[in-house]
Amino acid sequence: MNRLGVIIVLSLFFLSILGPSFTEAATYDVIVVRGDILIDYTVAQAYSQKEKIPILITDPKTLSGSSKKELMGFYDEGARNVLIIGGTTDAISENIELDISNIGFEVTRIWDWDRAGTAARVAIDLWKSSRESVIINGNIEESYLIASKFAMKRGIPILITNENSLPASTEDALEKINARKVYVVGPMISENVVASFASKGISVERLGKDINISEVIDLEEEGLNLKIDIISMFAGLIVGAMSLFLILRLKKDNSVPVFVLTEDERKLVQALKNGEDRQEKLPEATNFSRPKVTRLVMDLESKGIIFREKKGKTYKIKLDKPIKDTR
Repeated sequence: MNRLGVIIVLSLFFLSILGPSFTEAATYDVIVVRGDILIDYTVAQAYSQKEKIPILITDPKTLSGSSKKELMGFYDEGARNVLIIGGTTDAISENIELDISNIGFEVTRIWDWDRAGTAARVAIDLWKSSRESVIINGNIEESYLIASKFAMKRGIPILITNENSLPASTEDALEKINARKVYVVGPMISENVVASFASKGISVERLGKDINISEVIDLEEEGLNLKIDIISMFAGLIVGAMSLFLILRLKKDNSVPVFVLTEDERKLVQALKNGEDRQEKLPEATNFSRPKVTRLVMDLESKGIIFREKKGKTYKIKLDKPIKDTR
């Protein structure tokens, strides 16, 4: 074997040993988390800041129309990869994942059986390697904001502990990311937990047992206060009232005049064989792209002209009202 061959073999050998430390962490275009589980949002923020990726907050069961439109706009700008943080049973439903996939995104979900496990998977899968980590008690919400701010500034993951014992998933994550120092944030983390880090050769810096959040961090500055858009709410009420008025006026005649449909909507409706078909077949039947079909289906569904019924990994589209040609 010549010298070049020896160098290549040795290089491959050392790379196989070092493994994950030489592997680039996966990157995504959008992170989706459940809006009312603050710990998932907190864990996601550290990675969001590190990679400059936006976070989309969603309801646990359904993706709102505005969220779908945001994702469609992002898709049109070239985004292709969505990361969901959280499981299907206690965080974000399969329906939401399906809706995102139907727009055209490649969806990856990171989760585990509990919050500590999910945080551990995020650290392992997204950081691969990090010499430092933040540790918080997952049950103490007062710690979330300061932990998030500190983790974002240092570009390090957040891991979760119990008050008196370190979860196995967190231990595994610390080992796999090769952590050498942890910052313990907030109250109700016992000295036994702190001592367990030292036994693993990990140095500990405790950032304070008692945290007054109002003195440490400006909630509005950090963007962690979830506001209700009052203007959008009133606009929605007005549109809803107008729609109800029109529905009541047209109640006697359930048919829809063909002229109210756009040319593309007519083409999609005509593609429904016997008034129904699977959504996955419509791109081929109409020669439209998947994102365009999804947008048209959403528009027609919002008008009450069609409705969707989940069938496996796709939807069955059915015509809900007859189309009347008045020309």
